Amino acid sequence: MISENTENEILISRISDLYYLSMERNTPSFTGFLNEREVSVCRNALKDFGMTDYAFFGGYNNSQRSILGFFASECDFPISIIEFRYRKQDKLNHRQFLGTILSTGVKRSVVGDIICREGITYVFVISQNADYIMSQINKVARVGVKSKIIKLSDFSYTPEFKILDCTVASLRLDAVVSAITGLSREKTRSLILSKSVFLNYLETDDFSAKIKESDVISIRKYGKYIFEEVIGCTKKGRQKIKIKQYI
Repeated sequence: MISENTENEILISRISDLYYLSMERNTPSFTGFLNEREVSVCRNALKDFGMTDYAFFGGYNNSQRSILGFFASECDFPISIIEFRYRKQDKLNHRQFLGTILSTGVKRSVVGDIICREGITYVFVISQNADYIMSQINKVARVGVKSKIIKLSDFSYTPEFKILDCTVASLRLDAVVSAITGLSREKTRSLILSKSVFLNYLETDDFSAKIKESDVISIRKYGKYIFEEVIGCTKKGRQKIKIKQYI
C-alpha cells in the first residue's frame, strides 16, 4: 500500500510536469477531479514552487472536488453536469450514484461532486466521459433514471451550514476542537494525536497549531467545519468565535 507521503510526491511531480508542458505548448491543461486533500497538497506545492496562472474549479463555487487547470479560465474547464431524474419517492444517495458510475469502468478522477435532491441528482464529470456514462446508466440501485446534460450556467447550488457560536481561550487547534466537540482538552489532544483531526484536509498531530479564518477542520465521527471569524471577547478575556458546520 502506497503511503500518503509517496502519494503526495507522485501528485506534486505530476502537476509540475503538467505545468511545464502547458507552458511549452502555450495551451491550457487540466488534471482530473482532485479530492480536498489533494487540492490542499497542490495549493501548498504551487505556492512553494512560485507557480502562477492556475485555478481550481469544480463546476460551482465551494465544490468539494475540483480540477486544477493551468493557464485557463473557468469556461475552459472540461466539466459537464449530468442531471439524473427519478421519482421523488425513490430516495437515492451519493454512495449509490458513485458506485453505479464507477461500475461502468470510469476512474474516480472522472467524477466530481454528486449533489442529491428530491427526485433529482446532479453529477459533475469530465466532459469527454459524459455521453458514455449516460449511455451506460438507466438504473441506480434498481431505480429507473433518465439523464441529460445541463449547462454550468443553468446550475445553482449553495452548501448548507449550521452556525456554531463558541468561546475559546486561544485559537490553538486543541482549543477550537474542544469547543466544537465538547470534549475536555485532554481528550481533545488524544483525539488529535490519534490522527483523527485534519486541518485544511491534511492530517496533523500538532495540537498547538494556530487556526486562522477560513481554515477547514475535519474531525472523524464529528464532521467538517469552517472557522469563520473571531466575533468578540468575553469579560474574562476568552475569544468568541463563529464556526460553520457542513450539514
